[in-house]
Amino acid sequence: MMKSLKLKTKVILWTTVMMIGLFVSYNILQYFVMNSWMVHYEEQAIENKMIAIQNLYDDQKLSSKFIKENKSFIHSINEKSETIRILDENGESIIAVSEEELLQVPSHSVQNGHFELIKTGDDRLLVYREPINGTNFVVEIIRNMEIFDNLLAQFGLVMFLSGIGAVFLSLVGALFISKQIVRPIQDISQTLTRIKKFGLKERVQVQPAQDEIAELANHFNELMDQLETSFNQQKQFVEDASHELRTPISVLNGNLMMLNRWGKNDPEVLDKSLNSSLKEVNRMEKLVKDLLELSRLDSEKIKNVSILLENPQYIIEKVINDFQITHPDFSFSLQITKSEALAITEGHLEQVLTILIDNAIKYSNDEKKVNIYYHQHELTVQDFGIGIPEEDIPFVTNRFYRVEKSRNRKKGGYGIGLSIAQKLMDNYHGKLSIESQLDEGTSVTLTFPKSI
Repeated sequence: MMKSLKLKTKVILWTTVMMIGLFVSYNILQYFVMNSWMVHYEEQAIENKMIAIQNLYDDQKLSSKFIKENKSFIHSINEKSETIRILDENGESIIAVSEEELLQVPSHSVQNGHFELIKTGDDRLLVYREPINGTNFVVEIIRNMEIFDNLLAQFGLVMFLSGIGAVFLSLVGALFISKQIVRPIQDISQTLTRIKKFGLKERVQVQPAQDEIAELANHFNELMDQLETSFNQQKQFVEDASHELRTPISVLNGNLMMLNRWGKNDPEVLDKSLNSSLKEVNRMEKLVKDLLELSRLDSEKIKNVSILLENPQYIIEKVINDFQITHPDFSFSLQITKSEALAITEGHLEQVLTILIDNAIKYSNDEKKVNIYYHQHELTVQDFGIGIPEEDIPFVTNRFYRVEKSRNRKKGGYGIGLSIAQKLMDNYHGKLSIESQLDEGTSVTLTFPKSI
């Protein structure tokens, strides 16, 4: 039943039930406390009156005759709705002073002072019995609690009426509270509906209050921002990948059509077409390999929190030596001011350094020189090539982003290398920063954490 109710209805029901429960519990407690206080007050008054009677008969040669002769004192202290009796050793009444008929209460002897609350009809009677000091005579004081019972009845009526008011007020309060709680959630629900209809640009209007609901709305908007960014990047990724694949596929298709028509019998044309086709296949193979690497890095999580490469200098020198062999026309310089362990695996350090040096070579000008600096937890690769425009620097690590697509395609790049390097550094909680000036060169700095 409750599962089918809306959240607003549940809030109203639970808030109302809680308020009524608290109110009823408080009134019941207050009722019993008041009743207990009244009874205790009456007991105190009766005990004080018993002390006065005990003092009257103290140090007296007590007899039934003496008690009867001093009846006037009992009359003087007797109050309305009260009966005072003195009983002999047989439990028979010697005197009974009362302004109303309370004598129907059975009398009996006691050894010690004793209170008793008796219910007779609609009345409650508070009875106190105590023997006179050193005698067998018993003083019995009976007080009708009618006045206090009437007061309690009026108090109960007031509680009932105020309870009805409390129910009404709790309903009004529950409606207000539910509206305050549910409205932001309804805004989020309506925003989701608009997103389904109009796209990812819709956002929740955040209230100025700095509460949990506003925080939820902020988180929702942040999530939608990330989702929209991711969606746009994915869309751009697909478009760029399709564009990059279209070129080698067109070249392959053209070469094959040419060979099929007339070139297969011409060794020169056949050789030229095969070389061109192999070149495009290699380009496609590299592109697919890079895409698979990016996909793997997207899902890869660094689980070992104690990864620490103690001798990164060996890997750096190895990568530089490999490039010196494949690019003998380039000059490579390594400067190490303070060698420390890096929080990265050997294979990933080699991979990211290879990407940076390969880019430095690819986009060099006449000055074929690459400098590598290694200091503590920072590794910098500097070239003196074509540089990057300042407005393009924030975007060059995006997948398939290229400053000048035609020039970059001639260089053989797809705009994926720096994306892989950035993703590797993100996975290791490091930082990749770029400084560049057009026609002067670029410096890419890797900053590694001390540990992960």
